[in-house]
Amino acid sequence: MALYLLGKTGFHSSEDFVINGCSIYEQYGQLTQILQKHCPSIYLAEPTITDNKDPESSFISWYADTKTEPTIPLDSQQSLIDQKLADAVTSLSQAYPAGSAESTLLNAALHVQNKQDILIADDKIVLKGWGVNASSGNDASGLSLFPLSPVTPETSNDQNSDPVSNSAQLSATNTIIPPTTGNIMNAPKRSMGGMPVFLTRLVAAILFFIIGLLLGWRILYAERPTKIAKVPVMEAQDLVRKKPEIDQKNKVLEDEIKKLEDLLKNPPCDLGKNRGAPELNKSLDNSSAPMKSDGKNFQGSLPDLLEKSTVFILVKTKDDNGEDAIAAGSGFFVTPDTIVTNRHVVEGSDGTVLVTNKTLGQFKKAHVVSISSPSSDVNSFDLAVLKVEDAPPQQPLSFSLEAQPLQTVVAAGYPGIIIRQDGALKRLAQGDVNAIPGVILTKGEINAIQENSKGEKIMPHSAAVSPGNSGGELVDLCGRVVGVNTFVTMDSETSSHSNYAQKSDSIVQALQGANIPIQVQSGACKDGVPTGNVQEDKQQPAATPTTTPTKDDKTQGSQSTPDQKADATKPKEGTKQPATTDQKTEQSSTSQGDKP
Repeated sequence: MALYLLGKTGFHSSEDFVINGCSIYEQYGQLTQILQKHCPSIYLAEPTITDNKDPESSFISWYADTKTEPTIPLDSQQSLIDQKLADAVTSLSQAYPAGSAESTLLNAALHVQNKQDILIADDKIVLKGWGVNASSGNDASGLSLFPLSPVTPETSNDQNSDPVSNSAQLSATNTIIPPTTGNIMNAPKRSMGGMPVFLTRLVAAILFFIIGLLLGWRILYAERPTKIAKVPVMEAQDLVRKKPEIDQKNKVLEDEIKKLEDLLKNPPCDLGKNRGAPELNKSLDNSSAPMKSDGKNFQGSLPDLLEKSTVFILVKTKDDNGEDAIAAGSGFFVTPDTIVTNRHVVEGSDGTVLVTNKTLGQFKKAHVVSISSPSSDVNSFDLAVLKVEDAPPQQPLSFSLEAQPLQTVVAAGYPGIIIRQDGALKRLAQGDVNAIPGVILTKGEINAIQENSKGEKIMPHSAAVSPGNSGGELVDLCGRVVGVNTFVTMDSETSSHSNYAQKSDSIVQALQGANIPIQVQSGACKDGVPTGNVQEDKQQPAATPTTTPTKDDKTQGSQSTPDQKADATKPKEGTKQPATTDQKTEQSSTSQGDKP
């Protein structure tokens, strides 16, 4: 379809076109619906009124939205047009009797200035200039195509008058108007001043040509209508020009919507697994990933590695009142069957230590291989080594001795304040031994590297930990253990606190001294990529510090013995609630701390 400007008609005032209480052109939509229902072969051009104060510049523009441009019909098409007009008059007269509001509206609308206003396009009759001569004082001018006035004998018997003009006198008062069988458009051909018809047409053509030359600028640049079908003309034309571009954008959007719908059917995220932030959820660099029991490097992200390596530890113990209690903590694999944790997590146990994670799938028994000596100093060396019984080889973590202030680190473990909200823990407390809570990861930075009273290195850091994190690892972004979370300090005056981890140096020294085949990597970690290489240190044990865990029961000094383990002080953080975090009375100061 295309929009064609059929021409313009001047007028003096829009108040002349009031029919049934409002302008006839405001009723264009109603007229269109009537014609589409009863005679779809008749099409009214859409009027757009430019009503200026100066009557000379007031006009109506006529537009037609058709496939082909409307043209004046040829002589050979007159019979067809006559028949369509006659059928339309019959259909409308049957639908709307004389005197009705619709018949009054139609009688005024189907009124054109002359035959030049009757055009044809797409096998339809297109009427422009309609309704203009139906204004007050002009009832006798133009051509009426839908007459409803009474018939007089004189006009009904006049055989020589113009059929189209005579149609204005046909009656629909008492009878239905029958179809007209004559050629209502074939008016007698006359001459002008005795001039032959062909010369008349030639003169008229020349006059129209001259007028077109003089007024061509007005036709091309005259004021355009403000709206077409309720859309501003300029906007409508711009939309037509941009249609290919709009169609292409719509196609891109449709393709994107389809992709999103496909993703909803097969979501890429497994909500049942722990997910890390984008910078942590990428695969670890192969050179930094620890080896598995088969000698191959771990494949996966840092959250995946920590999920497989970190364990939830439950210890059956006694509370301060001598009643049964359960203490909980964290630990991590350093070999396929060896776990490192804090001494205070397992000391005071009655020999029952249970460990689990989602990879193990259920609780497995573990026994204490060695343990550091108890101390009243909260920041003293605090280490225990466990062996897991009857379990397949697990994924161990490697160590790094490189740690710097402001280095990004991740703490892994099972803090009770968080996991107690996990539905798996609630099911576990109700007896479902296969309900395993997921590991909790927190991210922060190393604040400083300090030494305790014995010269052992400790690290305050900003990764959040709380009771239950004891014994859990602190790793760099390459997945290497740089420390073991052990205690927190609090200042009651300022309500501030700090989280502390034992630096990996003393841990590695103790494990190597016990000939445990741990993995140690050299080089700093930058953006998740280490600068050094992996070295597996199974021999060359370093000098054992006084708090190094060992299997030697006869060694003197501060090394623990089986008797020491059996008589160890009961853990202060034990509780009666199964699978809850170990807790300690928070009598804190700037110099004293609590074991998380």
